[in-house]
Amino acid sequence: MDIDLKSSEAQFALELIRESSILARRIRAETSVRSRVKPDHSPVTLADMGIQALAGALLERSFPDAVLAAEEDTVSLKTPEGAEDLGEITSYVRSFFPQANPDKVRQWIDRGQGKPAGSFWTLDPIDGTKGFLRGGQYVTALAFIQNGKVELAALGCPELELQGHKGLGKGIGIFAARGQGCWAASLDDLKGSQQWVCLGVSKCREVRQARLLDSFDLGHKNAEKNRLICKALGILKDPVPMDSMAKHAVIASGGAEIFFRTLPEKEPGHREKIWDVAAGALAIEEAGGCVTDLEGRELDFGAGLTLAKNPGLLATNGFLHEAVLEVLGPALRA
Repeated sequence: MDIDLKSSEAQFALELIRESSILARRIRAETSVRSRVKPDHSPVTLADMGIQALAGALLERSFPDAVLAAEEDTVSLKTPEGAEDLGEITSYVRSFFPQANPDKVRQWIDRGQGKPAGSFWTLDPIDGTKGFLRGGQYVTALAFIQNGKVELAALGCPELELQGHKGLGKGIGIFAARGQGCWAASLDDLKGSQQWVCLGVSKCREVRQARLLDSFDLGHKNAEKNRLICKALGILKDPVPMDSMAKHAVIASGGAEIFFRTLPEKEPGHREKIWDVAAGALAIEEAGGCVTDLEGRELDFGAGLTLAKNPGLLATNGFLHEAVLEVLGPALRA
């Protein structure tokens, strides 16, 4: 099936991940990348804020009535300490939108405070901020959700090279639409459909031979549970740590077979934010894989800002999904 890149939604998504990659790369190259700590103890950078401002500006131009539910807000930028950051963010955004000024930039960022209901966009401007800070993987993740289901997704992965598609080079854009498959192209060339390659998951059917991806951040998992699960699965290869939804892109492209996120030991009631999962989940599903919660239930993106009805996350190539679920149940109850 051919990919349709002509819709206004697809054009918006591709423009955002292309410009976001330019902005993020520029910030990493031109500044000593610094971060501030948010109330939830997670880091936020100029790139997070700048990309969300780009999204707000692009939405204002293309879909002025659309709702955006995104990760960042401008609370910190309204403090005296945030004034310098706001000035720098405005300078970066102005290279894309010459009319940008501090007031507009705050307005564009706060466009992301929309309430998710019915049809809406969700954005993680920098998924994997710690990876961005350390020079690892990070992703701009955008998804369009309708009636609790992800219908369109785009991932901008500036540091990723797909092992099975090395001709695309480093810096990958991924686009998925329900019923149209999952596709990849170089972030530097997202316009021509002839440049896109269709992605497919691995055909591995033997759990012991599976390649497992894992989160770098200990706060995102129960490390001991993960170790026990890997042992129970009998996987022979060591897990590969990776930041961000780049993991989802790797599974969608056949570069690995399994990723699961257990509930953090210190926060057993934790539920994933929708922007941390939506785009990557559709990419894997449209590539032929499967994504559920740890109990095997379909993800419900219509329950607010979190996956309130879904504990944890399991993503596989599909062939191994049931086998992993059979091990997960007893291991998680142990």
